Amino acid sequence: MRNRTIAAALAATLLCGSAEHIAAQAATEYGGAAGLGLSLRRLGVAKRVLMVGAHPDDEDTQLLATLALEQGADVAYLSLTRGEGGQNGIGPELHEALGLLRTEELLAARRVDGARQFFTRAYDFGFSKNAEETFRHWPREEVLRDVVHVVRRFRPDIIVPVFSGTPRDGHGHHQVSGMLAREAFEAAADPARFPEQLAAGLRPHRTAKLYQSLRGDSTSATVRLAIGNLDPLIGRSPFQLAMASRSRHRSQDMGRPETAGPRWGYLRRVAPAPAGREASIWEGIDTTVAGVERPRDASVAALARTLNTLRSGTPGGADAAFRRAAETRDAEDALARAAGLVLDAVADDARPVPGQTFGLELSMWNGGGERIAVAELQPRLPAGWTAEAAAPLPAAPLEPGSILTRRFRVTIPASAAATEPYFLRRPRQGDLYEWPAGDSAATEPFEAAPVHASARLAVAGAELPMEAEATFREVDPRQGELRRPVMVVPAVSVRTERAVRILPLAGDHTFRVRVDLASEAPRGIAGTLRLELPAGWSAQPASLPVRFAAAGEGQEAEFTVRAPAALPAGDYPMSAVFQDAEGRRYARGARLIDYPHVRTRPLYAGASTLVRAFDVRVPAGLRVAYIEGAGEEGPAVLQQLGITPTLLDEDALAGGDFSRFDVIVAGSRAYEVRPDLARHNARLLEWVRRGGTLVVQYNKYELVEGNFAPYPLTMGRPHDRVTDEAAPVNILVPTHPLFTTPNRITAADFAGWDQERGLYFARTWDARYTALLETGDPGETPLRGGLLTATVGQGTYVYTGLAFFRQLPEGVPGAWRLFANLLALGK
Repeated sequence: MRNRTIAAALAATLLCGSAEHIAAQAATEYGGAAGLGLSLRRLGVAKRVLMVGAHPDDEDTQLLATLALEQGADVAYLSLTRGEGGQNGIGPELHEALGLLRTEELLAARRVDGARQFFTRAYDFGFSKNAEETFRHWPREEVLRDVVHVVRRFRPDIIVPVFSGTPRDGHGHHQVSGMLAREAFEAAADPARFPEQLAAGLRPHRTAKLYQSLRGDSTSATVRLAIGNLDPLIGRSPFQLAMASRSRHRSQDMGRPETAGPRWGYLRRVAPAPAGREASIWEGIDTTVAGVERPRDASVAALARTLNTLRSGTPGGADAAFRRAAETRDAEDALARAAGLVLDAVADDARPVPGQTFGLELSMWNGGGERIAVAELQPRLPAGWTAEAAAPLPAAPLEPGSILTRRFRVTIPASAAATEPYFLRRPRQGDLYEWPAGDSAATEPFEAAPVHASARLAVAGAELPMEAEATFREVDPRQGELRRPVMVVPAVSVRTERAVRILPLAGDHTFRVRVDLASEAPRGIAGTLRLELPAGWSAQPASLPVRFAAAGEGQEAEFTVRAPAALPAGDYPMSAVFQDAEGRRYARGARLIDYPHVRTRPLYAGASTLVRAFDVRVPAGLRVAYIEGAGEEGPAVLQQLGITPTLLDEDALAGGDFSRFDVIVAGSRAYEVRPDLARHNARLLEWVRRGGTLVVQYNKYELVEGNFAPYPLTMGRPHDRVTDEAAPVNILVPTHPLFTTPNRITAADFAGWDQERGLYFARTWDARYTALLETGDPGETPLRGGLLTATVGQGTYVYTGLAFFRQLPEGVPGAWRLFANLLALGK
């Protein structure tokens, strides 16, 4: 009875308010009374809003939170990309790996603000300065096709572009997202556009209104929304929740304060053209569900009646049926919460392999006050998987306060594929992902998890389906219970140390290759590991026997590889292969993208390395120290030049002997992420004055605002950057040692760069600096602030915004040669 009392109290608070205070998706992190209350706000309300932007973090989270949580609307954010082209403030992930991380950060944000998440096939190729350049990477019609697909599928009443679709948006991706949102507003209603979508079951959709997000700018607004009112259910305002949502974008340094107090958000109506200011964005839009009223109380009986009414009503056309189906799902969620029903599924293995059988325990907890009938409690599995129950389903009702548990043995077919993000299963076509035709996951963040619990119940005269993802439960002595996703993995995972490595031609052409292996085979596995090499190359040993005794074991193997002495410059692919006793080959492995604030995702790649051989030299005996920055591989990649840098930690910066080093390198964004560097910067500069060489890679505004450079320099807002990786480069001082010693640098060394020339260039600088390079995007004034050097006392100081953090891991020869010359300035 206690649950009925809670529900009735919530009903008094929530159901008597205006529609503007009536939301959460089932996937939010709100549970208990708050979760039930948010679920009740959604009943009897048919409001749908689609927001469109370009990247993770573009979304107007204060609007999302207000509409989804406070007003009970179905809200979604469509991000054209997954943010693969950005920088990473918390780890080394870039490109697709960064896209996985940022996709999960978006989902973490959505669990706070209550919205759903969609994507197109567009790959973030890096910063773009205009729409024309962006459309050279993204075929306009193809990306529009995906946006229209989402509109026809989600069927919003309102579309809200984050950006205007004009040059004032700045970033070319932003401009394109605004343009395509406006085009999709019209195209989704036209049956002649993308007719293959209609053949696949989607229908044309006419969105009622198009609004431009203005965030806090009221200048041209036609409607405003209160975003600072305290929500009594959650204890925070929509604005505070929006800032909590924004703070989930940790790889982008998006932490925000959750400021209390009144605030307003603003929108400008674009289409149809407004007659004047509006009191609500919902003016003129029917937000009711035909034949259904919001229940007068939140009792289990009332919610069961509402659910039965929804199922028995006449749909009244396809659009009415769509609304009724969405309302039915909301009513099912509300009934399950009000009845205190909890469905759980726990697997005994987080990483099963093809052909394996594992245990699965399903439980239904009746935590409420109503007796329920359980008609079904069983696994929902992919095609070809089987499940054997330990015992039949009991026929007796499930009494209040009791738990029903069923155990199964689940067998995965030997032919099962590994769990892998659906958009990474095929190679990209340029800067578009390729999705399998007809894949139901298309436009979703990820494919569905492989194992679920499915239940069918009878509650107060209503049939109630429930579903829950199966997870693996572990208990950490310090953190307590942790849940891990269940992922099918290969019996043996094989990974080489790096995807690209360099081989200086001036050397003995011998190098070491490390191969990492991991096995999840439950009964162990044995076989042979070997390298597949170009003709004329050799490895010692030629092969290695490998044995895993049990699941969860990992091993490292090392080979010494020798290339021919007369090796021409070029690219040479090599790979590692593990072959088991039955002849099965394993030649790829997964890198897990795993951080505490997101769900773990695998990134598969072949166990291969591209060896890039070219002429690059460094002075013998060069003594290098490195101050690690944000998410970079600088120290590790330098070992390929025969340099093992000394990493400077806080103690070394505070009191270490810098005279041991010829050159010290500060990594990307080091002044942002290393407060100890800021504290001890004066010691570094004093070492430079006595004859040291300090090379500072790209840093953000902390460098100039803290006056950490020896002489004044500034950065613009927005910062100066060159986004065209093929932009012409003019060497301003060809005789400078940086371009002559030990590698002669020419225009050819700026060919084949990855994604961009550089970022956070200096805008102005003291006359004591010398600008060494000039480069600029097409049609723009060339920039000279990307490589500055200055004599400081007896030493040398260098600031460079060139994107070495991208070029060195990709093995770009000219970037390596130029970086080697930077190091050589210390000799």
